[in-house]
Amino acid sequence: MNGKKQYCGLDLLKFVMAVLVAARHMIQVFYPAESRWRLIIGSWLSNLAVPVFFMIAGFLLFRKIPDTDKKSGWPVVGRYAWRIVKLYLLWCVIYWPIDIFNWYHGTATIMETLKAYVHSFFFSSTIAQLWYLPALAVAVLIVWTGYRAGFRIWMLLILTGVLFVFGCICDNWYFTERAPMKIQEFVWWYAPKFVTMRNGLFYGSFYLALGLWFSRKTWRMPVLFSLGGSVVFLALMYKEVSTCFNTNMVFTAAPAAVCLTEFFMGFTGTGARFFVTLREMSEWVYFSHFYFFYFFSWTVKWNPLPLTKQNITLCIFVPMLLFALLVSVLSHWESGKWLRKCI
Repeated sequence: MNGKKQYCGLDLLKFVMAVLVAARHMIQVFYPAESRWRLIIGSWLSNLAVPVFFMIAGFLLFRKIPDTDKKSGWPVVGRYAWRIVKLYLLWCVIYWPIDIFNWYHGTATIMETLKAYVHSFFFSSTIAQLWYLPALAVAVLIVWTGYRAGFRIWMLLILTGVLFVFGCICDNWYFTERAPMKIQEFVWWYAPKFVTMRNGLFYGSFYLALGLWFSRKTWRMPVLFSLGGSVVFLALMYKEVSTCFNTNMVFTAAPAAVCLTEFFMGFTGTGARFFVTLREMSEWVYFSHFYFFYFFSWTVKWNPLPLTKQNITLCIFVPMLLFALLVSVLSHWESGKWLRKCI
C-alpha cells in the first residue's frame, strides 16, 4: 500500500454489509414467508448496507478533492462516475445468461422481455443488487454539482435530506396512504414510469452528501458515543421496520449508518493485506451472489443434504465466500489482474 492510509474498519464494515445484502436476497428467495429472518435480516439489518456503501464511497471519493482547488474535482468525479457506469454495463452483461434463462422459462415474448429489460436498465436495474451502481453515479454528480456551485455541506444535507424523506414516504404504503392525496397521486404517476424511489436522486444523494460531510469534518465522535448511538438507532430502526413494514428505505437507517460508519472509521492501518482482501471480497460477494442462488437451484436435485434453511444457507454461502476469496487472491497475480476491472 506504500504507506497510504487504510481504513481497516471500513473494509471490515463493507464486508459485513455485503454479506447481509446476500443474506437478504437469499432469504427473500428461499425462506418461507413466515420466517423471522425476513424481518431481522431482510427488513432490519440489511437496510444498513447500501447507506453504508454510499457514505464510504462518498468519503473516499471526496477526500481526494481539496476544498482549496474545487476546479480539480470535476475530472476526478467524472472519471469516477464513468467507471461506475462501465461497471454497471459489465455486470449487466455478466448476468445475461440468467436473464436469458429467466426469459426461456417464462411466458413473455422477446419484444416484451426487451421492453421490460430496457425499462429496468435505465430506471432500476436488470438484477436486484445492481441498482446501486447507477444510483451511485447519479448521486455523485448531483452532490458534486451542488458543492461545486457553492452550496455548503449543511445546505446539501438539508436539500438531499428533504428528497430522502420524501422518497421514504413514497416508497412505503404505510406512509403513503397516510400522506396527502397529492402525494398519493404522485406515487401512482411515478411508480409505473420510474419503478422505484431507491435511486440516486431520492436515496443516494443524501447518503453521498453524508459521505462528503465525513470527508470534510475534522473532529471525531467519541467511541462510546458512536457505539451507543449505533445501538440506540438500531433499536429504533427495528421498531420502525416491524411497525411500518419498511423493506427498502428506512428513516432511522440514516443515523444508525452514520454512527456505525463513525465507529468503524476509527480503526485505521497501513498495508493490512487481510483487510484489503475483505474489501475485495465484499465487492465480489455483492455483485455475484445471485449466481450462487441459481447454481444452488440448478444443482438441487443432486444435493444430498435435506433442504432445511440452514443447509440452503450453507450450500450458498460456502461456495460464494470461497469464490470471492479465490478471485481476490487471483486478481493480485500477474495473469489475473484483469479481474480487478470487475469490481
